[in-house]
Amino acid sequence: MVSGVAGSLAGHTTSMRGETDIMIESVEEIPVTEDSYPFESARRHAKLDEAGYVEREYYLSGTANVYRTSGDDGTVEVAHENAPYVNRIVVRRPEDPSRSSGNVIVEIINATSGADLDRMWILTHRQIVREGDVYVGVTSKPNTLAKLKEYDERRYGRLEWPNPTPDVPLDFSREDVLGTRGILDQDVSYEPGLFWDMLTDLAWLLRSSDEKNPLCDCAGEAIILTGWSQSGAYLYRYLASFAYRPEVARGAQVFDGYLAGGSISYFTAPVNQYETTRDVPRLHRVRRADQPLVVVQTESENARMGTAENYVEDSDRPGLLYRRYEVTGATHDTAYSLVDYYESDADVRRINCLWPYAGAREEGNDYPSWIALDAILKGLVRWVRDGVGPRSMDSRIVVGADLENVRDAFGNAVGGLRTCLLDYPTGRFRNDETDANGYMLFGYQESFSPDLLRELYGGLAEYRRLCEAHTAEQVSKGFVCKEDAAELVRIAVDLAERRGLR
Repeated sequence: MVSGVAGSLAGHTTSMRGETDIMIESVEEIPVTEDSYPFESARRHAKLDEAGYVEREYYLSGTANVYRTSGDDGTVEVAHENAPYVNRIVVRRPEDPSRSSGNVIVEIINATSGADLDRMWILTHRQIVREGDVYVGVTSKPNTLAKLKEYDERRYGRLEWPNPTPDVPLDFSREDVLGTRGILDQDVSYEPGLFWDMLTDLAWLLRSSDEKNPLCDCAGEAIILTGWSQSGAYLYRYLASFAYRPEVARGAQVFDGYLAGGSISYFTAPVNQYETTRDVPRLHRVRRADQPLVVVQTESENARMGTAENYVEDSDRPGLLYRRYEVTGATHDTAYSLVDYYESDADVRRINCLWPYAGAREEGNDYPSWIALDAILKGLVRWVRDGVGPRSMDSRIVVGADLENVRDAFGNAVGGLRTCLLDYPTGRFRNDETDANGYMLFGYQESFSPDLLRELYGGLAEYRRLCEAHTAEQVSKGFVCKEDAAELVRIAVDLAERRGLR
């Protein structure tokens, strides 16, 4: 259903941004004190001080256009020009600028829960920190501003994304949104569609020598855009509708590479909230990537949710620089990536923002997908910096006609990007459990009996030897970082010991 915004804003249609304009008017650092610090501060969760990293936060104030879809291929045009906003970014970077790698990892912070979740940071921060990369997380939707202000009104009270047309009502119902599998976060008081110009202008600012650039002493030589789940859908929309428009690209390229994780192919990120129920089918399939694009799928999304019918083969062709990795054993949400990281955060608990394990089984899926993401990010950075494309998977996860993942005799999925946890299993990693919301996102584990483990491996020493040899092979293929190899073996061996192998 196309919204009434198209007609109501017809008189405001203008051209896209000029080739040199960056409409960020001010960048203001938000002081960090003992009593006021960033939401979900990584200093408190990721030991940044020990790593020689600092965390800083900034207001971005400026103006942005609101766009509307003008073609089935995702083409857009301006619906409303120069709407004001105040947004925020969080920067994590080496304290010593000389330690910076020159890589800047920009995350579209995930907004699905109604709070800002920096999910790609959680999954990749080990690799980011050890390489000396700079991380920039940007708030991506205004539905999270309420939680930020509840967390610290003095710190975040200035944030606003006001709708330039608040008198234009939304012409769809909650049921319409559910029917299109959209995200229920619409409100005429704000406008999510301001984000596209915010993102473009942020990228150009981070490349510039402008004194407003918070990285002016830590220049970004390669800027990579990332996003998990809904944020991955935002990344796809940006590629399809904005990245290659001449007025946006300005004769160059906005980002040097892209990493989309856990994305759902049938979900089209609307270009403005009035188009929430409008489907743009051609956006469900990747058709162009002039810069390297890497897509990561877990067992929750590798076949269902529109993914199978929109599958794209790996490519090194100009115009489609593309890799896809299906991480066997992993699920969209895990205890590590959505529960454990925040569990001890008293501030998150205070504003009722904990995300408990949503499955019904006793042992939730806690597959260490971060090990795969570390290697994938490393391969993408090398592709961007050196032009050397990473190795493709040895095989896809095998999918049956019913779109269920085919499983081996032990109950684990066949094929895909694998670790010793799958090829020398001590239990089953499953994705096929529906949670209370009707989604198969968390998954669960089932342990093998001690008798079966002894029959398979004899003892713990032999199991360790098998895991070490398997992991060394995966390191040689670029599927595991050598810095993570010992940790992966430790995880596998500890799990085997807990399950009764001696």
